[in-house]
Amino acid sequence: MKFKEVEIKNYKGIEHTSFQLLNSPKNNVYTLVGINESGKTSILEAINSFEYNAEKGSNAISNVIKPDFSEIIPIKDKANFNGNIELIITLELEEKDYSSFITWAKENCQFIITNKINEIKITQKYTYKDSKYEGKSNLWDLTILGKKVGSKSKKENNIDKENWLKCVDYLKTLMPNILYFPTALFDLPDKIYLNKAKENEKESFYKAVIQDILDSLQQDMNIKTHIIDRFLSKDSSDKENVKQLSLKMGRKISQVILQEWTKVLSKKHYEVSVDIDQDSTGVYLQFIIVDEDGNFKLSERSLGFRWFFVFLLLTQFRGYRKNEDKEVIFLFDEPAANLSQKAQRQLLKSLENISKKCTIIYTTHSQYLINPNWLENAFVVTNEALINEEQDFYNPKYTNIKLEKYRSFVNSNPQQVSYFQPILDVLEYVPSELEICKSGIILEGKNDYYTLNYFFKVILEEKELQLIPGMNCTNADTLISLYSGWGKDFWVLLDSDEAGEEGKKRYKKIFGPLINNRLYTFSDIDLNWKKKNMESILSNSEKFKIQQYIFPDSKKYTKNMYNKAVQELLMTNHKVEVSTEVKENFIKIYKFLNNLTKNTN
Repeated sequence: MKFKEVEIKNYKGIEHTSFQLLNSPKNNVYTLVGINESGKTSILEAINSFEYNAEKGSNAISNVIKPDFSEIIPIKDKANFNGNIELIITLELEEKDYSSFITWAKENCQFIITNKINEIKITQKYTYKDSKYEGKSNLWDLTILGKKVGSKSKKENNIDKENWLKCVDYLKTLMPNILYFPTALFDLPDKIYLNKAKENEKESFYKAVIQDILDSLQQDMNIKTHIIDRFLSKDSSDKENVKQLSLKMGRKISQVILQEWTKVLSKKHYEVSVDIDQDSTGVYLQFIIVDEDGNFKLSERSLGFRWFFVFLLLTQFRGYRKNEDKEVIFLFDEPAANLSQKAQRQLLKSLENISKKCTIIYTTHSQYLINPNWLENAFVVTNEALINEEQDFYNPKYTNIKLEKYRSFVNSNPQQVSYFQPILDVLEYVPSELEICKSGIILEGKNDYYTLNYFFKVILEEKELQLIPGMNCTNADTLISLYSGWGKDFWVLLDSDEAGEEGKKRYKKIFGPLINNRLYTFSDIDLNWKKKNMESILSNSEKFKIQQYIFPDSKKYTKNMYNKAVQELLMTNHKVEVSTEVKENFIKIYKFLNNLTKNTN
């Protein structure tokens, strides 16, 4: 069973918004982007509050940092809220769910289901009067039709109330596990107490993680019998058994976590040693990191190491329990926000690997945690209380958190750049392989750079040329001087419009013979392109077609949206069909530039 849609009403600063899932079956990752105070965390907390989440319980992730009923009242109505907070979840039944449900109902309710049930809608409602919580109700939109086993009637009837309730209880067992990881969870204590007299929620949670590690060994072991009782026993064989179990746990964690870490972030060899001991508080378990420099507590390692250790510990052990075959939804709030660019990029790879087995929803305002291949499932979170974005002015009276698909938001709000700036930072990022010390072709600007690279690499599937984006047609002086000084081969390609021709004259005057046979305009490629620039090589209809591939809701061609579309298409390697004439034009440009580089001395 999978989440299809989440609708939220009156939750904290959310008046009414909805969140569509399953629009892109090839991608299970959903990115929520927004500035600080935009309400990203509120969206995750609302999803996590789903009552039928199997993770809810005494040792559940969901109970760690969970707001109480007084804290979820609409911010602007806290003084006197009279109404309902609603979470409406639409769940889609997979074929295996429906088949198992039919079999279960026949065996346990003596009822043969005849209507096809594709989805279930559940409305979770919290009622308030004078800002005080009065109670909750859950309404299921679920019709079950069929007939009793053995009935000879052909007429379909609704299942009786008693058996309908039994069916509801069964369907609850098929619902996804929601695992919410707020930032505070990543502060792993050095000592995890296993028999502390009074545990707080976080301690209970990590104790449950230890049990998950035991489960992963697949030997039917539990904390009390196989760790606590053995450790406290005076029998020497029990003591030895605890040592052996510690070794097994350490090897398992090293295999699952540290091999991943060393593969992607370091060449150093790490191992985990599990230490079980006792102090005045109780029996505790401690992770010791072993490398060639010695033994270290987890708290003594770098912030990046600690964060990734806990991240992999939670996702690889807590996320996949034995004997479970159900959807898992991970909710990550600003993951790795304070880590290095390298660590954030690696987290992106880890999320991609994990998403093959589950659904991931994460919030971020970092460009290093944006994957262009996931933009179809990217959402922008906005808050109307942020009246003046430049001044970061926050007025809670106008709080209204909304969620909108990235492409739709850009189309409707091109001026509110700050909300989706992380995505722009990625799309306008010059690839690292572009090294200024290489010989290459200097272009007027970044838009020419992206356009030519897209058509050469993706549309024509030709070998990439070394293209270098300049500032504009009159500001390539520095690049020309540097390349000349370094003794590197370079060529300059300008538009053949009025500005381009003026730039060409200016460069000839400044650099003289130094730039002979190195300075060209589009009219040097084709005389018919005199007075033309890069944009005019494509018709507006062709450019609009490319733009609509990324922004399908756009109504007309705009230069800004077209250039963003080209950037994303290049980064995601998506090919848009263009006319034969356009292809021939870019083949002509490619051959001209390629010949320049081949004929160099």
